[in-house]
Amino acid sequence: MKDFEAMFTRYFGRVYRFTLRLTGSEDAAEELTQQTFFNALKGIDGFEGRSDPVTWLCSIAKHEFLSGKRRDREDLYAPDAPVFDSSVPGIDTGFARSQEALRLHRHLHAMDEPYREVFMLRVFGELKYDQIAALFGKSASWARVTYYRAKLQLQEEMEAEDGKQK
Repeated sequence: MKDFEAMFTRYFGRVYRFTLRLTGSEDAAEELTQQTFFNALKGIDGFEGRSDPVTWLCSIAKHEFLSGKRRDREDLYAPDAPVFDSSVPGIDTGFARSQEALRLHRHLHAMDEPYREVFMLRVFGELKYDQIAALFGKSASWARVTYYRAKLQLQEEMEAEDGKQK
């Protein structure tokens, strides 16, 4: 237990900054960081020390964050989900942007791994290539190439979809 307390003290700030970049919200980052350490405490016996503890903790945070995003998306389609309110001024502009974002996410979620995850970590998580590489146990060059290929694939698919719509 003392080892876990030392890990918590040593890495809390780094994990918090990582989750803050993922969530963009101090409150959400604090909650995600706490959940990360709670999950780490439950799984501490499974940590074999083959990676840096902060990499392990950030991997837990990333998986918890992505799980939360999936839960949120599923809640969007729940029967009691809020209905689009057309009475809000300027909502049409926001709706058009959200439609484009939905289109991007639709293509992104159809993408194979690891391209999808690397793209999401780079764009939405705003992680550096070396951070992404550490999460996968690969090199920073691998992360760059994988991100580049994912981006090209998304661009090609969206351009092809645009061509079909015309």
